[in-house]
Amino acid sequence: MAVILLIDDSRLSRALAAKAIRDAGHTVVEAADGQQGIAALEKYQPDCIVTDLLMPVLDGRKFLAQIRARGIQTPVVVLTADIQSSTRCLCEELGISSFLNKPVNARELQAGVEQALAAARGTVACP
Repeated sequence: MAVILLIDDSRLSRALAAKAIRDAGHTVVEAADGQQGIAALEKYQPDCIVTDLLMPVLDGRKFLAQIRARGIQTPVVVLTADIQSSTRCLCEELGISSFLNKPVNARELQAGVEQALAAARGTVACP
Protein backbone atom coordinates (compact mmCIF):
# COMPACT_ATOMS: atom_id res chain seq x y z
CA MET A 1 0.00 0.00 0.00
CA ALA A 2 1.97 3.00 1.30
CA VAL A 3 5.53 3.61 2.46
CA ILE A 4 5.62 4.93 6.03
CA LEU A 5 8.73 6.52 7.56
CA LEU A 6 8.85 5.71 11.29
CA ILE A 7 11.22 7.85 13.40
CA ASP A 8 11.77 6.99 17.06
CA ASP A 9 14.91 6.62 19.17
CA SER A 10 13.37 3.81 21.23
CA ARG A 11 13.99 0.47 19.56
CA LEU A 12 11.03 -1.05 21.44
CA SER A 13 8.64 1.76 20.45
CA ARG A 14 9.79 1.47 16.83
CA ALA A 15 9.26 -2.30 16.85
CA LEU A 16 5.72 -2.02 18.25
CA ALA A 17 4.73 0.83 15.92
CA ALA A 18 6.32 -0.87 12.89
CA LYS A 19 4.36 -4.06 13.57
CA ALA A 20 1.07 -2.15 13.78
CA ILE A 21 1.82 -0.30 10.54
CA ARG A 22 2.92 -3.46 8.72
CA ASP A 23 -0.19 -5.29 9.98
CA ALA A 24 -2.21 -2.57 8.20
CA GLY A 25 -0.47 -3.54 4.95
CA HIS A 26 2.13 -0.78 4.67
CA THR A 27 5.87 -0.84 4.14
CA VAL A 28 7.91 0.67 7.00
CA VAL A 29 11.24 2.48 6.74
CA GLU A 30 12.81 3.09 10.16
CA ALA A 31 15.05 5.85 11.52
CA ALA A 32 16.38 6.38 15.06
CA ASP A 33 16.40 10.19 15.07
CA GLY A 34 15.39 13.20 13.01
CA GLN A 35 18.71 13.40 11.17
CA GLN A 36 18.38 9.80 10.01
CA GLY A 37 14.75 10.61 9.25
CA ILE A 38 15.71 13.41 6.85
CA ALA A 39 18.12 11.07 5.03
CA ALA A 40 15.40 8.39 4.79
CA LEU A 41 12.84 10.97 3.64
CA GLU A 42 15.11 12.02 0.79
CA LYS A 43 15.95 8.42 -0.15
CA TYR A 44 12.53 6.76 0.10
CA GLN A 45 10.05 9.64 -0.40
CA PRO A 46 7.48 8.06 1.95
CA ASP A 47 3.74 8.61 1.72
CA CYS A 48 3.49 9.39 5.45
CA ILE A 49 5.79 10.00 8.41
CA VAL A 50 5.24 8.80 11.99
CA THR A 51 7.63 10.54 14.38
CA ASP A 52 8.42 10.80 18.04
CA LEU A 53 9.34 14.24 19.37
CA LEU A 54 11.85 13.58 22.14
CA MET A 55 14.96 12.20 20.42
CA PRO A 56 18.69 12.85 20.42
CA VAL A 57 20.66 14.40 17.52
CA LEU A 58 17.65 16.08 15.84
CA ASP A 59 14.39 16.01 17.78
CA GLY A 60 10.96 15.72 16.23
CA ARG A 61 10.07 19.42 16.47
CA LYS A 62 13.27 20.45 14.68
CA PHE A 63 12.74 17.66 12.15
CA LEU A 64 9.22 18.97 11.42
CA ALA A 65 10.44 22.57 11.15
CA GLN A 66 13.23 21.58 8.75
CA ILE A 67 11.06 19.56 6.39
CA ARG A 68 8.33 22.20 6.31
CA ALA A 69 10.95 24.92 5.66
CA ARG A 70 12.04 22.84 2.65
CA GLY A 71 8.46 22.79 1.38
CA ILE A 72 7.97 19.08 2.08
CA GLN A 73 4.29 18.53 2.79
CA THR A 74 4.32 14.78 3.49
CA PRO A 75 1.62 14.04 6.08
CA VAL A 76 3.01 13.58 9.60
CA VAL A 77 1.61 11.68 12.55
CA VAL A 78 3.26 12.63 15.85
CA LEU A 79 3.53 9.78 18.35
CA THR A 80 4.90 11.07 21.66
CA ALA A 81 4.89 10.85 25.43
CA ASP A 82 4.92 14.68 25.58
CA ILE A 83 1.34 15.58 26.53
CA GLN A 84 1.74 19.35 26.90
CA SER A 85 -0.87 21.36 25.01
CA SER A 86 1.83 23.85 23.95
CA THR A 87 3.73 21.01 22.26
CA ARG A 88 0.60 19.90 20.46
CA CYS A 89 -0.09 23.47 19.29
CA LEU A 90 3.44 23.88 17.98
CA CYS A 91 3.16 20.63 16.04
CA GLU A 92 -0.21 21.64 14.63
CA GLU A 93 1.29 24.95 13.49
CA LEU A 94 3.85 22.87 11.57
CA GLY A 95 1.02 21.11 9.74
CA ILE A 96 0.81 17.68 11.33
CA SER A 97 -2.02 15.35 10.43
CA SER A 98 -2.45 13.71 13.82
CA PHE A 99 -1.08 13.88 17.38
CA LEU A 100 -1.12 10.60 19.33
CA ASN A 101 0.07 10.08 22.88
CA LYS A 102 2.21 7.13 23.94
CA PRO A 103 1.50 4.48 24.75
CA VAL A 104 -0.75 4.14 21.74
CA ASN A 105 -2.53 0.98 20.76
CA ALA A 106 -2.20 -0.51 17.29
CA ARG A 107 -5.69 0.50 16.18
CA GLU A 108 -5.20 4.15 17.14
CA LEU A 109 -1.91 4.27 15.26
CA GLN A 110 -3.36 2.54 12.23
CA ALA A 111 -6.31 4.96 12.22
CA GLY A 112 -3.97 7.96 12.51
CA VAL A 113 -1.88 6.77 9.58
CA GLU A 114 -4.96 5.98 7.45
CA GLN A 115 -6.46 9.41 8.17
CA ALA A 116 -3.19 11.12 7.23
CA LEU A 117 -2.94 9.16 4.00
CA ALA A 118 -6.59 9.83 3.15
CA ALA A 119 -6.20 13.55 3.78
CA ALA A 120 -3.14 13.64 1.51
CA ARG A 121 -5.14 11.90 -1.23
CA GLY A 122 -8.16 14.13 -0.65
CA THR A 123 -10.36 11.20 0.36
CA VAL A 124 -12.08 10.18 3.58
CA ALA A 125 -10.78 7.34 5.75
CA CYS A 126 -13.46 5.14 7.27
CA PRO A 127 -12.76 3.67 10.71
